[in-house]
Amino acid sequence: MIIGSCGYGATGSSVLTDLLSEYDGVQLYDSFEFVVAYRVDGLQDLEYHLMKQYAKCASGDYAIKRFLDWTRCYKTPFINKPCDGKIFEQLSKDYIEKIRQLEYKGVETADILSGNVVKNIFAFASKKVLMPKVIERILKKPSFIWPCRTLNYCIEPSNFYDESKKYINSILRAMGADLTKPICLDQPFEGNCPEQSFPFFDDPYAVVIDRDPRDLYFDEKYTTSPDGKFFPRTNVQDFVVYYRNMRKHVSDNPRVLRIRFEELIYEYDSSVKKIEDFLHLGEHKRPKTGFNPERSINNTQQIRLHPNDKAEIEYIEKELPEFLFPFEKYPDVKFNGKPFYGAARNAVASK
Repeated sequence: MIIGSCGYGATGSSVLTDLLSEYDGVQLYDSFEFVVAYRVDGLQDLEYHLMKQYAKCASGDYAIKRFLDWTRCYKTPFINKPCDGKIFEQLSKDYIEKIRQLEYKGVETADILSGNVVKNIFAFASKKVLMPKVIERILKKPSFIWPCRTLNYCIEPSNFYDESKKYINSILRAMGADLTKPICLDQPFEGNCPEQSFPFFDDPYAVVIDRDPRDLYFDEKYTTSPDGKFFPRTNVQDFVVYYRNMRKHVSDNPRVLRIRFEELIYEYDSSVKKIEDFLHLGEHKRPKTGFNPERSINNTQQIRLHPNDKAEIEYIEKELPEFLFPFEKYPDVKFNGKPFYGAARNAVASK
């Protein structure tokens, strides 16, 4: 079983890994986001260009090229990563070798019609003049100088999904995971549509944690953390558009459990029971040693800390009423500290 701890960014998904640390038998990997499937130029983009909309052979060629380009990113020092960057790159190359149908030298039109005009001029001159009228006449054989390169041909490979699952499993093994036991990953599926990534994983389950938009907005508006800069946090109108549109097209799926961050705090027992039933967890041996609702409650009802932002609060409440948590039902809540950002989680797997 692959368990995805998923969210929309700063919505509290780490509470799942904190909670699962209280149970035996689940391997936790939460020091990095496992975004191989849905990141830009990841597996879902490959799926689209190779299996769904392959536009002759050009889009598949570029999709493979871009996929291989990004898989080198984990060689960057000082970033969290699933495994050694060189190992990750090699596993990715091996995967492409298994699904690619042909590779050959040639010129792709997109290479000489890029956004770089100067580059286009030189590439066009090489293709139309230098290669055919100079080099090939002298050598009396085909020339493959720039802008020629190795082209990737791949249209509807029959082994795409099987090899994609094997690729994911090879990364998990490189991380040190035991594939015979449940594995919990941080963000392996996107929060708004996790099922789109399911075809690449064996036995996938997603727990998607969402959060009241008021708390999310004020947490990120006033934090000094470098995280959270991926969404608008200084203009409440922009934030409302962002928040609402990110939650479009949410559908029911028996392998997806959607739960509110606030529910796990204010309705702790029933929410934990939902997760236990969904993931078929065993005995809850160490309750509240990883996820403590009495502590996390300080990350809720941020509006109490920002009385001068009444206009922004009212705007969110007016525009996003369906996403508001009914805090008014819990009048006896007592706060015992300041908000915190992220529980103390292990950077290595807990087996």
